[in-house]
Amino acid sequence: MMEDVQESPEAQLSLGSKLGLIFTSPRRVFESLKVRPDWLVPTLIIAVISMVSAFLLKDITIEMQKQKIMASEKIPDEQKEAILQRFDQGGNMQMIMGMAGAVIFVFASFAVVAGLFLFTGNVILGGQANFKTMLAVYAWGFMASVPEAIIKIPLIIAKNSIHVYTSLAILFDTSQSETVLFKIANAVDIFALWRVALWAIGFSVVYKFSEGKSYAAIGAWYIIWIAVSIGLSSLFQGFLG
Repeated sequence: MMEDVQESPEAQLSLGSKLGLIFTSPRRVFESLKVRPDWLVPTLIIAVISMVSAFLLKDITIEMQKQKIMASEKIPDEQKEAILQRFDQGGNMQMIMGMAGAVIFVFASFAVVAGLFLFTGNVILGGQANFKTMLAVYAWGFMASVPEAIIKIPLIIAKNSIHVYTSLAILFDTSQSETVLFKIANAVDIFALWRVALWAIGFSVVYKFSEGKSYAAIGAWYIIWIAVSIGLSSLFQGFLG
């Protein structure tokens, strides 16, 4: 068996090859992950992108939060002033906490979702894989976020607005951004669907399921995520008023 692994061309893919092939021939990458489930490098890449994004978009994000607070009818004016002062006084500490939080979120969310994928494949669908392999599949599938960041971050900075979309949300006016319909449309995003497709391919390769079965499994989780995120967003928006 060891001899077969050594002779397998997929098992010998270098890190550089995987970084290129994940965009052009992802099945080869996922085949290699069955033998060598390396997850750390893509996770670190996404973590670094999250840190850079938090740093570059800090001022734009804070300004957006300030506008929401000022527009809220449920927060008394004196509390608004106190909240805005805390934003202004946060300075570098707020930026550092934001960047650190982004990194922690990447590692934690990757572990949680990989666990959900593993539960789906092993328990619900009766397959067999281990956590490390599924973590690698999720991490490498998330590499579709690299071109997304390259495109979106400069556009957000140029427009000085977070309202930059590569989804069906472009069919709506940004004034509708808090509506449920807008959020559903925004979930139909080119890069989000690319990630789903990569995870489904990886799921299919690791478990040897059909692609239809794999797309159904990963697609179901994506729909659940959309529903939960919209529900939480609506709850938060209701709190702010």
